[in-house]
Amino acid sequence: MRTLISQVWRVNLATMLFFTMIQVVVPLIPRYALTVSASPFLIGLAVSAISITAIFLRPISGFLSDSWARSKLMALGLAFGSAAYLVLFLSADIYQIMIGRILEGAGVALFVPSSMASAVDQAPEGKVGETLGWRSLMIGLGFTIGPALGGLLAEAFGYTTTFGITSVLILFLLPLVLYREPRKERAAFSVSIRGLLERHFVVAFVSLVVYAIAWMGLLTFLSAYLKIIGYGDLQIGLFVSIQAVSSLALRIFAGRAADKNPALMTYVGLFLISFAFLLIALNQEAIQLYIDAVIFGLGIGIFVPGSQTLALAHAHAGSRGFLSSIYTMGMDVGNMVGPLMFGAVIQASGSYPDSFLISPVLTFAAALVVLVPERMGRLKDN
Repeated sequence: MRTLISQVWRVNLATMLFFTMIQVVVPLIPRYALTVSASPFLIGLAVSAISITAIFLRPISGFLSDSWARSKLMALGLAFGSAAYLVLFLSADIYQIMIGRILEGAGVALFVPSSMASAVDQAPEGKVGETLGWRSLMIGLGFTIGPALGGLLAEAFGYTTTFGITSVLILFLLPLVLYREPRKERAAFSVSIRGLLERHFVVAFVSLVVYAIAWMGLLTFLSAYLKIIGYGDLQIGLFVSIQAVSSLALRIFAGRAADKNPALMTYVGLFLISFAFLLIALNQEAIQLYIDAVIFGLGIGIFVPGSQTLALAHAHAGSRGFLSSIYTMGMDVGNMVGPLMFGAVIQASGSYPDSFLISPVLTFAAALVVLVPERMGRLKDN
């Protein structure tokens, strides 16, 4: 038991630090792209480039996670992440930034599904939601530390040096993810395919995609817009860190509640996120943004454990890696579509704030995707 707990928390710690490194870099990309004179559309394309490889590789990664080794895939993910940030360190134009983001997508696609499947593998009976809540808490800590650390490093050393530091630091996580795995129960590929059509999974995946489009589009251009109107990198990073800190408060509670009713946690979280996005769209003053970030974070803290539990609690043990890969692909779809959609709207309208109104509408719709079938009784356990 002692070894098992050690293994679980080694992976949890690696997951937290992996997302810390990602969040050091991600909020800096739009602002760094401005320094190389990229247009809003090309900025959106650079941010979305991570999804090109992530969408392609996630299903393959998930299948290999079930049939080969979760730990080795996580190690490969760290290696690709390091290579991505090395490219960003050496970059001098928007196209080189895109190459770095494509490599980063490979790293995310290899690491995240195996990390999530590993957590579900070791969840006690009836406590998948709570276990994912703890994992979600660790990710939330990464989202808390990363943006503020990235803003601080960027102001102290500049963008490219920050990318170089991150490239080195991420390799120090390798000892945390390399371990001897227990024998896994394997499922026929047809079982994994049937899992994709299971109603809980479908509802969770669709709502995640819609949320991700709203958030990634907003994050990309809110960050760039605040830079344009005079906010510093540290101030912008603080907005993201505040929402991440706020999200920590409810993740364990929401995970435990999700073991009883994951759909409820999912749509309540989305309604709260929609309200926060509406406030952000209406007012971008600093103090108001920080208040909005608290509300947004509370919504995230409820939504994430609920949605993950809704998607994976019914999954066959031998298909968790594959289903985790498809589920997390929802964020890749959002990361690809959201910035492109918002960038096109901004380029056509000439207004950043007008595009921000897309986000509350989309997240409200995502909540309805879960609420309506749940109220109709279609998400009850068989």
